[in-house]
Parts: sequence; structure tokens; C-alpha cells
Amino acid sequence: MKNLILIIAILSIKLFAFETNVKQMFAIGIFDENGVGENIQNVRKTKRDYNGTCYTKIFLRGEISNTKPTVKIGDSIGHYENSEPITNKNNIIIGKIITFKHYTVTNGVIEVFLGKDLYDARVFVK
Repeated sequence: MKNLILIIAILSIKLFAFETNVKQMFAIGIFDENGVGENIQNVRKTKRDYNGTCYTKIFLRGEISNTKPTVKIGDSIGHYENSEPITNKNNIIIGKIITFKHYTVTNGVIEVFLGKDLYDARVFVK
């Protein structure tokens, strides 16, 4: 029942925030300080524990202006580290990979926000 409510909530979220042109935004990976991590695109729960300091990567398709995404793991709020453009074979930018660093992570759901709008909340971090 809880999964059904979560799916309905995620599907009813607005796709556009502020004056942006965001098509998609979701978490794609989580890594510890040593660079060991996992792809979290098609999972509901991480295989490893990421207590303490860890990094998350999110994929953004579209353009954002005047604001940066916010990524949370439980009570830990991610700090922006860097972003890398993703291009197609014609060197046209189709998206960005944005990296966030989290301190004092215990456990919780990875949540990706742009302003007050929630774009992703599907992976539980041990």
C-alpha cells in the first residue's frame, strides 16, 4: 500500500519548476570516499552501507536557471561539488551529471529537489 501511494505521489509531481526547462532529474549513483559505489538507477535499496561521508550523482536533462538542485539522504543535505556536461555524437549538450557530497549520512531515502518540487525519491540508502 505504501509503495502504491509513493508511486502515485511521484507521478503527480510537476515537471517544471520556476522558470526552468527541466525534462528529467534523478539520482544515478552513490559512492563512498574511496570511489567505490554503485549504480542506483534500477534499485530500491543500496547493496552497501554508506555511513559517514559519501557522494551522489544526479542526471539533469534540461536547463535550470537561478537555482541549484538539492539532494538529501535522510537528514543529510548534499553540498554541490561539480557538474559535467553530457553531449551526443554531434557535441550538442543533452544533459548534466551533477555531483554532491554528503556528510554525516546514516540512512534514508535519496530525495532530489529543485526548489520545493520533488523529482526523485525512490532509493533507500543503508
